[in-house]
Amino acid sequence: MKSLTTNCMIAVAALAAAAGSASAQVLKAEIPFTFRAGKALMPPGSYELNLGATPSRTFFILRNAETKASVMLANFNVGDVTKTWKAKGLPTLGFECVDAHCALHELWTANDSSAYYFRGPKLGRDGDTHIAEIVMTRVKAD
Repeated sequence: MKSLTTNCMIAVAALAAAAGSASAQVLKAEIPFTFRAGKALMPPGSYELNLGATPSRTFFILRNAETKASVMLANFNVGDVTKTWKAKGLPTLGFECVDAHCALHELWTANDSSAYYFRGPKLGRDGDTHIAEIVMTRVKAD
């Protein structure tokens, strides 16, 4: 039953994204490394990030422009944006990386004072740990 509920939620979110909403906007990012977003492993490339909302939920759809592979990100926490990101005023993605293994961790659209924090897989404790930041460009804003 949980799987049916999850599939229905994804279908509703996809329909809402396709129909568009007043708060929808599109951001573009060039991500030069393989990374995890949610449970999906995404290759390097050009990505579009669609931000949308239904009356009860905000969600993000991250889509690879070349392969058309996408992942819906709806499980996140909202918190304060990184001070350096806010000072720059540019929409940014933040990835937690251990050696060459990276996972999407933080997103800021530069439209408000809050950032979105995603839970990612455990990347391990051994190795070079760093944060990779990718600045996004605005493609369209409604």
